[in-house]
Amino acid sequence: MPLTAECLLHHHPMGNHFPLGDECFPIFLLKLETLMTTQTQPVAEEKKHFNMYLDCIGYLNNVSTITYHKQSYLKVSVTVLMGPADKVEYRYFSCTVVGTEAKQLISHCAQEINSGQTVVACFKLSGLWTRSFTHQTGEFRGQPDTRLISNLLSLSLIKIDGEVVYHAPKEEESDVDSANVAQTSNPLDTTNAPETAYDSASSDIGDLTDITEAATVAHHAV
Repeated sequence: MPLTAECLLHHHPMGNHFPLGDECFPIFLLKLETLMTTQTQPVAEEKKHFNMYLDCIGYLNNVSTITYHKQSYLKVSVTVLMGPADKVEYRYFSCTVVGTEAKQLISHCAQEINSGQTVVACFKLSGLWTRSFTHQTGEFRGQPDTRLISNLLSLSLIKIDGEVVYHAPKEEESDVDSANVAQTSNPLDTTNAPETAYDSASSDIGDLTDITEAATVAHHAV
């Protein structure tokens, strides 16, 4: 016996139905089918990421803000110390500051950093890229060079002209951070800070192609 409109309206609590020729189908049957289809779909597998971290001590230079694709990125140059204390070598990085607290700290100290005061810090970098460029000003003008690029995630210590202005709470420090803090207490002579290897004018649009990729990777590390 075919279903009639009267039968469906009598049993359907909402009093609504879909007509199809001489037969009618209640709305609640369509909703039930959709719900069952949704429940049987497999859950998307969470993507895994591999991160590389660098625990460093070094000098902060050249704080700037770059706008790219209508988004602003905080940049800072860092001069990382490595090797024996009596024969220190330097490695120069151009960093995008991606940690929320790190952005606040760098922005707060930007005036001191850009005015030429000696700012030394313990910080954590993530990822490592390289970018070829040509110096635009200074004694190396016109010469090709290679820049190391990384993300600055966090800072555990900041000293300005030898005075500690920020020290992260103990629970936020890693074992390596603690060792770096101990080294900066006395042995580091901040009066002989090296000049930054890169002038601000040497930054070109090519660096910006790495920003979004670097920030995306760092998002999973913070």
